[in-house]
Amino acid sequence: MAAIVGIILAATIVIVLVYPFIKGRRNAAPAADQVDRVASADTLRHLLYREPVTLRNEFESGNITEREYEMQLEELRVRAAGLMQQRAERRNHLLAAELELEREVRRIRQARQASESKGDNAEV
Repeated sequence: MAAIVGIILAATIVIVLVYPFIKGRRNAAPAADQVDRVASADTLRHLLYREPVTLRNEFESGNITEREYEMQLEELRVRAAGLMQQRAERRNHLLAAELELEREVRRIRQARQASESKGDNAEV
């Protein structure tokens, strides 16, 4: 009986110790997916410059056929165009948010100036 309790206790301890590491891996995977979706400038640069060169080298060395080369090159172009469009949309969204913030700051300043000028007129 003591051996069974010892085994159960040991298994519980191992589970408690290992769980944070397993949980961390699960949480890290979606973060990597988000990075892929966001696509940094380096990723885009890689798609636009390095990948076509690598693909061309594969074609010239005979590892892929001309049809495969053309198809993969077109896929790279489509993917790069999609990433560029996402980046432009994100940039436009950020600019719009920044402009809205600037308008709000201007409105608050004008309201503050108007209330201060009313306060000055009341003192006279």
